[in-house]
Parts: sequence; structure tokens; C-alpha cells
Amino acid sequence: MSLRLCNNVVPLDLQTETLRRLPSKSLARFMVVSKSWQEIICSKSFITSRSLTQPLRFLLALQDTDYQTRCINCSFFSSSSPILPSSTSIPTTFLSRIILPLHEPSYPSYHVNGLLNIGEIICNPCTGKTVYLPELVDRTTSASRPRPAERFFGYDPVNNEYKVLCITPYVAGHTTTNYFQVFTLGANPKRWRFIDCDIPHTTWSDGLCIDGFVYYIASLNKGMCLMRFDLNSEKFDVFARLSEKMDTLFFLDEGSKTLINYPGKVAIAIRRFQVPSVELFVVEAGKQEYKVKSFDNLPQLHLPIKGVTNHMSDMIFAPIDSRGEVNVIHHDLHGASFKKMKFEAEAKSEREIGSNYFMGYVESYAAIS
Repeated sequence: MSLRLCNNVVPLDLQTETLRRLPSKSLARFMVVSKSWQEIICSKSFITSRSLTQPLRFLLALQDTDYQTRCINCSFFSSSSPILPSSTSIPTTFLSRIILPLHEPSYPSYHVNGLLNIGEIICNPCTGKTVYLPELVDRTTSASRPRPAERFFGYDPVNNEYKVLCITPYVAGHTTTNYFQVFTLGANPKRWRFIDCDIPHTTWSDGLCIDGFVYYIASLNKGMCLMRFDLNSEKFDVFARLSEKMDTLFFLDEGSKTLINYPGKVAIAIRRFQVPSVELFVVEAGKQEYKVKSFDNLPQLHLPIKGVTNHMSDMIFAPIDSRGEVNVIHHDLHGASFKKMKFEAEAKSEREIGSNYFMGYVESYAAIS
């Protein structure tokens, strides 16, 4: 049957529903069948509908550094079945492999709506396509010098756009001035745009994108707060001020501080090193945070917190580096139990393999440029 005949006989909604039910590898092949199918598969509505019908997925990134070629080989795997508390293994499907220059950061950082930010690179793990961010506009003067820039990656569902917010501190004497730049993926011309922010602040954490907003912890003159950046209007506001206890935990303890998506809300997980415990706070707009759970007797305290799996707030801990087996720890808060879960992914290497994990992964075949 010719493609033209197929498109004329089969209604568009039936074509879309058929494609929606196909596995990811089949979608990758069918993108080249016809332009109309490519448009369907890459559309915002198609990606959203698949994410609603698919189970919670992990994106697993394994990185092997080859110092002879001065390259980083990064392989992406997606969990291919629901992650259940009773599971001891997590089957995965190989997605793609990319090669990064050695000077790039060791680990992928921000994952948003199917795309991944790795330093100066935006990558689609599903297709293996990458695009480099343009050079930042440098405002260095003889009286100032820039500090390392902070980047926050996000997705605006209103306009179906991916954006990167970059905050660069410039120091002149005892004064620090932040410059704010935004880059829209796919924009022409391909360059950063300066934007204004009338709230002086200093960033203190990585970012988290939920429903078109980027959140990050920052310090103001009057204490710590959770900043919010609206990707649509490109405006900043103080989402909530943090309590004195949070200030104490943040500054006095050397443990990890992680922003996680607590089913639709922003949560701050503080994993303490001085005592075997984790403090989990959920932040509401305009209010000080309230504590959801504090638990102790944690095994392997060096494992960072990656996120929660459901509304029961079961937590996932994951290692930074792996050799041989790649495991995560599932903590059932309801039953107060810990279970090791092994990823079924090829991770053989004579060198130590860097690993990173992303929860709530949504496969996307959107083109990036």
C-alpha cells in the first residue's frame, strides 16, 4: 500500500493512536516513513499523550572517559518497564550514544521534557542528536572579573519552547553584580539575550523545572529563599522564604541539598553527613516549608537522593560512580524498608564508569537546533 493511499484511507486520529501505542524503536524508524508521521511523532500533543500513558521511567546515563582520545563516551538507556517496589532488577532499552570532548562536565545535569543539558550541550538521548549553546556575552571590564556561570534548563509548555537561563556573577572589589541571559533553543539568530532581574540574590543550588517554572535556592539580604523563574514571561519572583532551621541545615552541615519533584511540588531534600538522616521539606507558594518526613538509619549515606517515585514519597538513592553492576536503592517510607535494584544495562569497562539517573523521563523525538 502506498503512503499516499494509506494517508487517504486511514483517518489522522487513528494514525496518531496507532503510533502512540508503538515502542520507541519503532517510532524512530517510522519518522522517516513520511513527513506527516514525522510531524505527528515530534508534536507537543503526541509527546504529552505518550508521557501520560507510559509508566514512570528512569533515564540512565553511563559515561566512560577515554584519556587517550580525550573523549567521553556517553551511553543512554531507558527503563523499559514500570519500576515496582517488589522489583530487584530494572530492564532497560539502549537509546543512543554520544561522544563529548573531555573538557565538558563529567555528568549530565538537567533533564527536562525529553532533553538533557550537559554543560555547553543540549542533547536528545532518544535520538543522540546534540547542539552546542552559543558563547555567552562577556561583560568583563578592567574593574571586574566573571565567576563561573550558573545554568538552569527548562521547558515552557505554553509556547512549546526550551530555554536556558544563565546567571553570571561579575566581581569588582567587594561588589558582585549578576548578569542574566536567556537562550531559546531553535531561535534565530542563535544568541543569548540579556534580561533584567530586580531581586538581588546569589544562587545556592541546582535548578528544577516544573510546569514551565525553574526553581532554585538563593540567598537574599534577609536569609534564604526559593527563587522562581517564569519561562514564559521571563520574570523572577521569590516563591517562598525558608525558615531559620533551613538556614542552619544549609550552612552548617556538609551533606547534600537536592531539589526534587514531589509529585508536582518543589521539595528540598537535605541528606546530612553528621547524623544518619534525611530531612525532606515540601515548599508552598509564599509560605515557609513544612517538613514531610525525617528518617534515619540510612544505609550507604554517600548515595545522593534522586527523587520520589509516587505520592507515597518512596525515595530513590543512586551512586555517582559504578564499576560492573549499576544499582539504585529504593526506600519504602511506608514500610521503612530498603531494597537494592539493579539496572540491566551493559556497563563493562576497565575504567570506572560515571553514572547518572533521571526520574520521570519522557522520550521525545523532537528535533533540536
